[in-house]
Amino acid sequence: MKTLNQTVNAGGNAYQWLVEVLFGVVGAVVVMLMLMLSMSNAMANQSSTIHSTDPQPVLAMPQPSSSSSLIQVGSANMSMMWFDIYSATLYSIDGKYQAEQWPLKLEIEYHRDIDAEDLIDATVDQWMHLGLSEQQIEQYREQLLRAWPDVKDGDRLTFMVNNRDQAEFLFNDKPYFQVSHAQFAVDFLAIWLSEHTSRPKLRQQLIGMN
Repeated sequence: MKTLNQTVNAGGNAYQWLVEVLFGVVGAVVVMLMLMLSMSNAMANQSSTIHSTDPQPVLAMPQPSSSSSLIQVGSANMSMMWFDIYSATLYSIDGKYQAEQWPLKLEIEYHRDIDAEDLIDATVDQWMHLGLSEQQIEQYREQLLRAWPDVKDGDRLTFMVNNRDQAEFLFNDKPYFQVSHAQFAVDFLAIWLSEHTSRPKLRQQLIGMN
């Protein structure tokens, strides 16, 4: 009986020893993991601190467009009978008009609601008056169909010409359509600025000769 008890006690002691060993190993692993995690966090914080002290990139301030520095040359009102159609204002780099001196801006503010189709038809009539070929007019007309919206009283349609080959329409001061035809800028401005315009008095007012 005593031998059996000693055997049981010996077995219990061995089991207890095994449990203590296992818990000791697990505890050591846990401690090591905690140490590794702590070191990782410390390194991450240090890295974050280093990065935060690095000089931050400076965002470039938006540069003003070339149109913002243009000076008014002249302005004129377009009327038919007792109806006011639009007001037009011409701007240049020095406040003076010289043919094909760029940049140049023509701003038109409408005083009536007009469908884009009617605007295009009126423009085509002016090109016919200036003697442009039917083929050229048709090419321009295709561009205007994509370029011009219907306008309402108070809307502004601006034609900004940076150089002979770079021009665009703005609608209420927002970019609206980029012109792709090199000669278009000259022929479009000719409606108002050509010596052969159908509105010579309006031309004189626009170029400051009134």
